[in-house]
Amino acid sequence: MDNFKKSRFIVELPVMADTETGLALYHTMTEAFLIIDAQQWSALSSPALVPPDAETIDILRAQGFLLDPAVDENTVFECWKQEQVHDFDTITSKVNVTRKCNNRCTYCILDYEPKEMTAATCMAMDGFYIDFIKEKRPLKARDDYLGGEPLLNTKILLASVGRRSAHCRKQGVNYGFTITSNGRLLEPGIVSELKKSGLTGIRVSLAGPKDVHDRLRPSAAGKGTYAEIMKNLTAVSKLAPIIIECQYDSGSDDYKRMDEIFEDFRTYDIDISEIHFTPILRKKGESLFNCGLGDPKIALALTKLSAKYGYAQAPQAPGYLCRADFKSMFVFDTDGSIIPCTGFQEGEMAYGNVFTGIDFIAESQLLKRNLPDQCQNHCPLLPICMGGCRHQALVYKEDFSGTDCQYDSIKLFLDDYIRTRASEIMEPESQPASEIAA
Repeated sequence: MDNFKKSRFIVELPVMADTETGLALYHTMTEAFLIIDAQQWSALSSPALVPPDAETIDILRAQGFLLDPAVDENTVFECWKQEQVHDFDTITSKVNVTRKCNNRCTYCILDYEPKEMTAATCMAMDGFYIDFIKEKRPLKARDDYLGGEPLLNTKILLASVGRRSAHCRKQGVNYGFTITSNGRLLEPGIVSELKKSGLTGIRVSLAGPKDVHDRLRPSAAGKGTYAEIMKNLTAVSKLAPIIIECQYDSGSDDYKRMDEIFEDFRTYDIDISEIHFTPILRKKGESLFNCGLGDPKIALALTKLSAKYGYAQAPQAPGYLCRADFKSMFVFDTDGSIIPCTGFQEGEMAYGNVFTGIDFIAESQLLKRNLPDQCQNHCPLLPICMGGCRHQALVYKEDFSGTDCQYDSIKLFLDDYIRTRASEIMEPESQPASEIAA
């Protein structure tokens, strides 16, 4: 019993296996998943109980659930983290082609800036990005074009995706991009044009049924936008996958009416590929929306509701990682600045520029995190969040290198994922027993 110890990165959850109580184990770093007899697992920590057989212990070791006593898991985590930070198999970027917007959403975390990317800046940006792809030789490149409203600068958008797509095709790099739009300028012609360069999806933001959406996401002229968006989505829904980003105020009861949106999708005959629910986050400075993520049970309930309407997503473990922590993820701003977060104003906290390259000293300072002892040495969810959203850490604690702990929310969704996966494994028609230790 002294030649191993349990990993600190394990989440345990009781599950019923026939008439016996099993225990589902999920390793948050390796993503290993295993169902074991609860008594056997307890016996590993209690000399009074009969320990598991040698074969079971070997499986637990192989999956990372059991470790040699001398293993320092802080060192293991740091090595694993650096592998993630410097993983260039997939390179991604978010591109602010404009900061102009034809909406004035009441909860926008950015102050309005009438700025847009020029042709010269776009050319330099694409050159920087393509050089990075040549150097790192990724398998995939995935970009998201946003703003403001990106379709207010379609000329630059089309030029950029055309250059990137052409290069990736020549180099054998799998390329695809999305646009994040408020939906008001969507029309079949521009979508068809974008598809030629690898458009994989259109992300459209909604904030609830018509009256709620129109109140929270009015046009620049103060008028409602919901009916216009529904009309446009109908026109383009057969041309490209549509992903709905549904934002809701966790401090109100508006979320209880989300089923009205699903009914409208049916009424308007709109094909929806995915639906995601995001609480309205607090902005820096004075904000009308200070509830943030709120009760995580709301988001889970909305996800379950969408599944009943046929919008179920493949089960996956939750994550709350910040893209500012990864060297393979860029945010290109309208002026050519390379900034750590899309939630910043133009050039804010830039650590480089497409004309001059990366400022490695500034980048190194951004990569550090000030993790408290509970996170660094005790939390089993650390590999899933690594400190969480830096933007919200800045909003609440004025520390971009600080933490935004969302333990309760992550744990709620992780438990649901574990239960779902366990039930699939324990179904009679599920995969054979040899695949249970996945």
